[in-house]
Formats: sequence, C-alpha cells, structure tokens
Amino acid sequence: MNRIAIITLLTLAAAASAAADTFTFKVVGIDCAACAPPIVKALKAVEGVKNARVDAKAKTATVEVPAGFDREKLRAAIDKAGFVAVFPGERPRDIEPLPANVVKTLDIRAYTDGHRVDIAGTLAPGKVTIVDFYADWCGPCRVLEARLQHLMNGEKKNLAMRRVNIGKWDNDAAKQATELHAEALPYIRVYDARGKFVAAVTGGMWDEVLAAIEKAER
Repeated sequence: MNRIAIITLLTLAAAASAAADTFTFKVVGIDCAACAPPIVKALKAVEGVKNARVDAKAKTATVEVPAGFDREKLRAAIDKAGFVAVFPGERPRDIEPLPANVVKTLDIRAYTDGHRVDIAGTLAPGKVTIVDFYADWCGPCRVLEARLQHLMNGEKKNLAMRRVNIGKWDNDAAKQATELHAEALPYIRVYDARGKFVAAVTGGMWDEVLAAIEKAER
C-alpha cells in the first residue's frame, strides 16, 4: 500500500471518528455488575451503536453513535431489557416506588416464604390479577414493580398484584416458576377477572405487560 493510500485511509478513519457521538445516560434498575452484560447486548443490537459499555457502579451506559442518531432507539432497547433509560436533563418517569401509605391502598399481596403459591386461590375475584415471580436481587423486578404500582394507583384501579419471591432460584416457589416456563426474571402471569390465564411476560418488557393487561380486560 503506497503512502497516499495510507494517508487517505487514515483521513477517512479520522473523519468517521469525528462524526461519531459519545452518549452517556442513566439506566434505572442496575444494582450489580451482573446487570451489565444484558444491557450491553441490548445496546449492541441497535443498528448504528458501537462500543457500548456499562458502568454498574455509576449506573450509566455509554455508546458511540453516528451524528444525528435517533436516541429513542436506545431507550427502546433498554426498555426491552427490563430497565429504564433516563437521558441527561430528564427525570425518571413513573419508575420511582410510591410512598408506603399509598402502596397500602393497592391490592398487592407478597409471598416471601419461598413456598409454592396456590395461584387460583390468590386471584382477586372480579379483577385482572398479575402474578409476579420476582427476587430481591433482580433490578428489573423492582422497575416493573414500581411501574405496576403507578399503573394501579392511576388508570388501572381494578388491577391486583400477587408477588412471589423465588429467592436465589433455590426454593419451592422457584421450582413452581420453572414449571410455569419462567426462564428469566421478572416473570409475570396475567389472569382476567374470571380467573382465566391470559398471557405470560418474561423480562419486564413494559409494552408487552400493558398488552397482556389490555387483553385480560376484554
């Protein structure tokens, strides 16, 4: 390769680098280093994203994207991974837990002893009921819980939630979740007002959760 060709390639590479933007934003739901790999994977799957990385301690993600890139694609990817993206200048949207006195007014029951749950016996008669298999160590589980709290306190008054703690996948509740085909957390099962199973959602993808609730309301 001659000298002119080398200079041309270096010039093009420099121009491409200059045209790229480095963008850092907060990710709600990160609570340990184990959260980083799925977020990085989700971001790298977005066309145009390069060099995605996550700082679990700072709870941020950083990507390199082309100039003029539609950043809402990043938000959508993070959402599908069960987390929430908060861009610079924004405030979290409906993802902060409600005050305890407000939560007490909602139809929520938690089963934390690790035992199997009689799902049919826990469903709220006349209400759409969400059975939520979760764990304390699961960041996306807390994000989903907060979102559901806001939904129940707002437009979905006729909604009930039954939360089942699976520990570290080491108890009978975890075995029950596995038997129900839970492959990851959060894992929810939605039942209509007559107690009929309608749909299951894995990973806390909010659009799928809302779609399952709407289906159960029909």
